[in-house]
Amino acid sequence: MKKIVRQQNYLKELIESQENQYLSKVALRCIIRADLEPLLDNPEEAVVLHRIINRSGLLGLIKRLDFSPVEAYDFSDESGNLKEKVWRDTEFLCVMTHRFVNIIIWDNKTENKNYVRYYTVFNSKMQNEALDIIGRNTDIKIKDFQENFKPDRRDNVLMNTSIRKLIEHLDEASKDAVLGFAQIQSEKEEAEVNQNTREIAHEIRNQLSICDLYTEIIKKYCAKNKIKEDTISNALGCISRAVSMAGNSLIELKSTGKSTIKPYKLKELISSAVDLTKVYRECKNIECKLENNTDVKIPVDENKFTAAIINLVKNASEAFDMEGSEKALETDKYIKISTEVEGGFAIIKISNNAGKISEPENIFHEGYTTKQTGSGLGLIICKKSIEEMFGKIELTHNDNEYVEFTIKIGVVK
Repeated sequence: MKKIVRQQNYLKELIESQENQYLSKVALRCIIRADLEPLLDNPEEAVVLHRIINRSGLLGLIKRLDFSPVEAYDFSDESGNLKEKVWRDTEFLCVMTHRFVNIIIWDNKTENKNYVRYYTVFNSKMQNEALDIIGRNTDIKIKDFQENFKPDRRDNVLMNTSIRKLIEHLDEASKDAVLGFAQIQSEKEEAEVNQNTREIAHEIRNQLSICDLYTEIIKKYCAKNKIKEDTISNALGCISRAVSMAGNSLIELKSTGKSTIKPYKLKELISSAVDLTKVYRECKNIECKLENNTDVKIPVDENKFTAAIINLVKNASEAFDMEGSEKALETDKYIKISTEVEGGFAIIKISNNAGKISEPENIFHEGYTTKQTGSGLGLIICKKSIEEMFGKIELTHNDNEYVEFTIKIGVVK
């Protein structure tokens, strides 16, 4: 029986002999591109020997090589060009022309998956060591290429040292670029997360405040033993709805925060939102004027649209408590909500007679608030939510007679 003697991975031994530092895979891809792209852009008589297992970011380049006039040989395990599969995690690229021969060999088996160990020579007699190793493991006549492409074969130590220094500088530059980009992305994402968290917390406070207020109402009714079933039923319904919205906001906090937009009946959305705002109005004797007979569908995120209406009504009801509001103690206080269709858009108007807004140009700026305990986020969230649903919100009237906000959003045909 014939005894099979397996080859050693002599390519890896070459890497160890040169004792170079680790090289990032980002920098390695840059080197591969720097070797191949000039040759592919201006093809000449040349041969390329390559074993590139991880082709991430290089697929297009290798396809160009396959379809170019440059003679190329693949030495991957599946290529059929190997006698034995002894190289495992070791890869290489050899570019041979009449002007230069450049070889880089690297091994992926390192402690850090983002780095490799490498070996490189440029126009040196030492290139024969690597080519001889490749030649022993293939039936392709590598010796013919060594004879055909004979650039300056002097052992140019200075040249090779310079090439390795260039690679090290390239690696440092690529790491700085990656770290810089990662830092920018991290800071950006952290800022977005913080902002989203504040906005969602604001929405949760609004919904839970409804629960708190209705709980107090129920307690008072029970204490006086003057229970009205319809009142309790409505209160519990509003509490259930508010808790549901708060729960959805908490789920959104864990996700990407993207809107789930579906067509909903405008009339039903407005009716549901108005029911949820009764607690803000009834305890202050604020009349609700509702003109909600528009029977169309609009594409919205139900929770975000409802929350926007609640925010606007809540702000309006609190405006009657503001210092300087002439309507604070009067009985003809009102909040009006009306809907109509105009030119393919649903128009929702929410107005009140609590008095003009003193700085209308700042109302959609983060942090601006006229309330002692306000966060300055309510109207920003409204604007952001409506715009996510491809709508628009504006302050369309502002004087001592009345203040009006208008939401404009497309109608589903």
